[in-house]
Amino acid sequence: MPTSHRAARPRLLLPTVFCVLVSQVWAAGSPAEQFQEWTADTWVNRQISLAALGLRSPVVLSGGDSRREFFLPVPAGVPIDAATVQINASYLRADGGRSTLLLSADDVPVTANRYTDDKGDASQRIDIAGGERPNGFVRLGIGWSSVISDLMCADQRAPGNALRLNPDSLFQYRYDRSAVRTLATAWSALPATPVLLVSGKSLSPQAYDTAWRVGVTLERAGKRVRIQALPAVGTTVDLATVRVPDSLRGIPAFAALAGGSGSHRIASAAETGALLALGRNGPLGTDLLIDEPALRTAMSQALDALGEQVRTSGEAATAAWDEWRKHNGAPLDVPSRQDQVRLGVLAGNPVIIVAQGAGARAAGLLGSLWRPAALGRDLTVTSANTPAVDNGSVLLDQFGAVSGTMDIIARGERVAAFDLGAVAGDGRYPSQLVLDVASAPNAGGEGPVLSVLLNDYLLGAEKLEANGNTRRLAVNIPRYALAARNEIRIVFLRQPTQIRCHDQPTPYPVSIQKSSHLRLGKGAPGDDFVGASIGLAGDHAVLVPDTWLKDAPTSLARMIRLSDAVGATGEHAQLKVVASGQKPDVSGHFIAFDVPSMSGGSEVAVDGGKLVLKRDSNTTLLDLSGLQRLTVAEVVDGGRGIAFRTVGSEAPDVPKPFRLARGNFAVIDEGGPTLQIDTADPTSARLADEGNPQSMWERHMWAWLALIGVIAFMLMAARIAQVRRRRQDRARVES
Repeated sequence: MPTSHRAARPRLLLPTVFCVLVSQVWAAGSPAEQFQEWTADTWVNRQISLAALGLRSPVVLSGGDSRREFFLPVPAGVPIDAATVQINASYLRADGGRSTLLLSADDVPVTANRYTDDKGDASQRIDIAGGERPNGFVRLGIGWSSVISDLMCADQRAPGNALRLNPDSLFQYRYDRSAVRTLATAWSALPATPVLLVSGKSLSPQAYDTAWRVGVTLERAGKRVRIQALPAVGTTVDLATVRVPDSLRGIPAFAALAGGSGSHRIASAAETGALLALGRNGPLGTDLLIDEPALRTAMSQALDALGEQVRTSGEAATAAWDEWRKHNGAPLDVPSRQDQVRLGVLAGNPVIIVAQGAGARAAGLLGSLWRPAALGRDLTVTSANTPAVDNGSVLLDQFGAVSGTMDIIARGERVAAFDLGAVAGDGRYPSQLVLDVASAPNAGGEGPVLSVLLNDYLLGAEKLEANGNTRRLAVNIPRYALAARNEIRIVFLRQPTQIRCHDQPTPYPVSIQKSSHLRLGKGAPGDDFVGASIGLAGDHAVLVPDTWLKDAPTSLARMIRLSDAVGATGEHAQLKVVASGQKPDVSGHFIAFDVPSMSGGSEVAVDGGKLVLKRDSNTTLLDLSGLQRLTVAEVVDGGRGIAFRTVGSEAPDVPKPFRLARGNFAVIDEGGPTLQIDTADPTSARLADEGNPQSMWERHMWAWLALIGVIAFMLMAARIAQVRRRRQDRARVES
């Protein structure tokens, strides 16, 4: 039996003991003691699953020696404590032999288990050492190995011995919020699903604009933001996540929230204040907020009303409450200055506060380029702009840590992602990927094979010369391989060499040089989603109907997801609110959400649940009725804009990020795009022609040969005629 099974009973008791201890703590004490405990408690708890990091399906490790590494995010430069990883896994052993699971953290082995059964559970919990991680990640290593025979020269391949790692494996830790002293650190401390607090269901255009820009910046950073409106009296909230300490149930506002598990209608401002005070123990655990007058007033009134109820519990409770509010409930007591981004605390949680109207500058500051410079608690952002690409080349290191050296036994890769809008513009887009690489030979004197992929398209591959010298590989980027957001994968493959069968495979270095870059080429953007995304790299308009501002949490979430899908940024956009029944008037590039068609000649007509798609005025491609919860996207106005329209009475809620890449028309449901086509070229014949890798000479070889033959024939005929004329002239002279 594996070691993890022998320790299973104590591990199963841990959650029970933890719950008992927590319930005892929360059941004891008076209101004064509870507020004092909240004031003194500076720990912030975090948990994140592998699924939240993008792992959609189980990871399978098989064979003789298989390893994977996961980067678990933590606040950069902030000590963490009580960190654990719950590994949820199972194994199969059809090939027998010795199977071992080794778990490590930051290259330090933590635990190892040996398995002898044919199949079983490999789940276990491991402790992670505390301390700072300057790079903002804990590296979790999982190694699965199988030895079939003790004979050194035997075949050790074991395809039937496999480990299955489930996406619900969970990483938990805590950190001291007092160690978060800068906006850059606070950003790195955000959870995978941060909460952005706004004043209510209806927002002013300025607050709506700021919330949208901050939300898009979060999406581009890989976060799935949740827009939360501060509950007003008469609104309904879900109490499923609410935990009220027993010591506070004597206060009416807390008592109204205690014991509930369903919907609850807010009866007083004090109940809103109680939800704010509960923080992460309720639905208002806030990570970011938009500082606007309406939110300042509503929060102040809610906490004042709750304070009046607390004062009935005695002087000790009043003093403890006042102290708690001073340190945990007053992030907006002082209004933000214009263009200010600052760090505060709300209910024990660090919050990033963005001034109303500072959205564009905050988006620039909190973007990937300038975020490391946000080294302060209170910053006035006069300017934070991303510089334009001037010389036609962008280093790959601009998109992440690509350059460097790796020791490779069999396989190694580097991954970098970039938004098309961040590098394109002024009629230029990525046309070539240039890699400068070097490699050392293995024991057999052989070099590795380098493969270059963009969005899962293989652009090129080459066996490298193994002499340590730098070799430049340039591969062209076909236009169809581009998307609004792109992923570059650089893969090195070696054939492990063992001169003698008992030799152990040894890694040998390969290097990607810092000079590796993207090369931009001139070209027409095109009238598809990629072309429209290139246009969004510069100044553009964002058009929304005025009704969207009256349902801000729902419409903002949708607007942020769809903006990110086409590569829009919060830096260069201008929000325009379109009144009901009016057609927008806009010049330049734009994104439109549920607004009437402009002068660009839309091919899509939406009326409730009816969808009509035309190729031209005389040809209808699609005519459907009875559709619900769909969104259609269309490139309009000759590629200048992208229009999103809702089909049915409600728009779909799309939980996973996606990108629009192909065609000029897309249908989107809860799972993302279900259809992407080019209405002008439904069979993609143009794509097949543009994707032809043959050169102009190769494509038209027979025509070139025929032309050369005609020219050669004409030259020969001219020469023959010239010779005949000379002979005739000579004959005349002689006669």
